Amino acid sequence: MKKLIFILFLSTSVFSQTEEDYSKTLDFISKAFNEQKTEAIFKKFSLSLQRNFREEVLKEQLDSLLKDKGRISSYELIFKEKGLQNFLVELENASMLLLINLSSDGKIKNFEIKDY
Repeated sequence: MKKLIFILFLSTSVFSQTEEDYSKTLDFISKAFNEQKTEAIFKKFSLSLQRNFREEVLKEQLDSLLKDKGRISSYELIFKEKGLQNFLVELENASMLLLINLSSDGKIKNFEIKDY
């Protein structure tokens, strides 16, 4: 099975994001993923993350994940570690772990999806 992994560690920002910021971002990701709007997710990435990943590759991998695992139905914060928020993401046919970190301006500066 293809693994979808996007990792970019940047220095921790002085301003931390709130749980509400993460919740809004996860709502956004879930909706965009389910509607196959990869471009919208890519635009939410920080410039540094955009420089490290091509949008076409992201689209291919997210489309494959949607086809294989189904739509996102829910997510839940399960733990925080080294500045990353770790969410259990429930899809129609699987559970995945999403590690995410937001910059002070609300951009996604770390994005990693793993099998759970």
